Amino acid sequence: MSTVRTYPPDLFSPREPECAKAASILDDMAERRRDWLRRMRNALASIYQVRVTKYGEGDPRCYVTADDARRLMEQHPRVWDLPAGASPNLLGSLFRSAEWKAIDREHVSSTTGSHGNILTRWRYVGPERSAA
Repeated sequence: MSTVRTYPPDLFSPREPECAKAASILDDMAERRRDWLRRMRNALASIYQVRVTKYGEGDPRCYVTADDARRLMEQHPRVWDLPAGASPNLLGSLFRSAEWKAIDREHVSSTTGSHGNILTRWRYVGPERSAA
């Protein structure tokens, strides 16, 4: 569902808060690209588990970020290319699931096109612990 916006905006109409608007857009993208997100989330969970196995639970190197997803997409474009018509902003929906818990915002993005933004570091808690 698309919303028609008039410009200049009507200054007297109630405005949807920006955070709610962004969440709504991400939810809509996630619903339309559900299968791709499920596969990518599974891949990121595997990356997380490999790091836990290598370094141990609780080690500061045990996390994933949107950079990990972006690297998968760059290294394996045939497998991880965005679905037709999808925006790169779809990556913003990856961790909008109870299976992921934010650790902090300490990771400076290093992938192409990310502009060195500060990213949230995530740990995978899995479906069984996400309900708790």
